[in-house]
Amino acid sequence: MDYWPFFWFILGLLLIIKGSDWFVEGAVWIARALKVSDIMIGATLVSLCTTLPEAMVSTNSALKGNTDMAMGNVLGSIAFNSGVVLAIILIFTQPKIRYAKNLKKNSKELLFLIGAVFLLGLVFGEIHRFAGILLLIYLGVYLLRNVVEARRIQREERLERETGEPEKAKKVKPGKKEVLHSVLIFTLGLGMTVLGAELLVNNGEIIAQRLGVPDLIIGLTMTSVGTSLPELVTAISAIRKKAQDLSVGNIMGANILNIILVIGIMATIEPVTMNLSILSFHLPFALFITVTIMIFVHSRKKQLTKNMGRSLLGFYGIYLAGILLTTL
Repeated sequence: MDYWPFFWFILGLLLIIKGSDWFVEGAVWIARALKVSDIMIGATLVSLCTTLPEAMVSTNSALKGNTDMAMGNVLGSIAFNSGVVLAIILIFTQPKIRYAKNLKKNSKELLFLIGAVFLLGLVFGEIHRFAGILLLIYLGVYLLRNVVEARRIQREERLERETGEPEKAKKVKPGKKEVLHSVLIFTLGLGMTVLGAELLVNNGEIIAQRLGVPDLIIGLTMTSVGTSLPELVTAISAIRKKAQDLSVGNIMGANILNIILVIGIMATIEPVTMNLSILSFHLPFALFITVTIMIFVHSRKKQLTKNMGRSLLGFYGIYLAGILLTTL
C-alpha cells in the first residue's frame, strides 16, 4: 500500500497549523498599527485570506468539471465554520459584541445570499454563469463597503481616544524592523496556510476515493474541514492572543465570501448543478444554522454565551450524523 498520501496529508495539516498562527499574529499587528478594530480586520483581510484555500480547491474542482465536490466544499465549510469554529469561540471565550450592528448586518447578508442560491437552485436547477458574474460584482461592492466601514470605525475610535484619554492618543510610529517582521510573518503564514490546505485536500481526496466515498460527501466532509482549518486555527490563535473579535468577524466574513467569491468563481467557470441532496438537506441546514446565529446575535445585546456555542456544536453533530446516514 502507498503511504505517501498519508504523509503529505499530515504535512499539510502541520503547515496549516503553524502558518495560520503566524498569519493571525501578523493580522493582529496590522489591526493594532492601523488602529482598526479586530472585528473589521477579521471581516475583510483575515476572512479573505482564510477563504483562499476554499477558492483554490473549488476552482480546481470546477475546472475539472467536478462541481459536486466544489459545491460540497462551500456548504461544508459554512457548516463547519458556524457549527464548530464559532462554537469553540463561544464556549471558551464568550466574546462581548463590540459592534453588534455590523454582526447583525453580516448575519442578515449571509442569510440573504444562501437564500438566493437556494432559490436559484429550486427554480433553475443550477447556478448559471450569469449568476456567478453577478456574485463576483457583488464581491467588489462587499469589500469596498467593508473598507469604508472600517475607516468610519477607525475615525470614531480615534476621536474617542483624543477626547477621552489624550495621553493615550499619541501615535507611536512602529520601527522598520517591527514592520518588516510583521509583514514577513503575515506573508509567510499565508503562504504556508494555502500550501498546507492544497496538500491536505489533494491527498485527503486520494485517501477518501480509495475508500469509495462519493465526491459530494468528500467535499462536504474531508475537503471542507481541510479548507476550513485556517479558520479553526485562526480562531484558536485569536483566543490565545485575546483577539476573539477578529475571529468572530473572520467567520462571518468567510461564510459570506464562500458564497460570493467561491461560488462566484466556480459558477463563472462552469455552471453549478444543484442536485437533490443539496437542495433537500445541505442548503436547508446552512439556512437553519445561519438563522440560529441571527437569533443568538439579536437576543443578546452585549455578549454571546457558552450555551449558544454548545447548541451550534450539537446542530453540527446532527448534521454529520445525517450525512453518514445518507451515505450508508
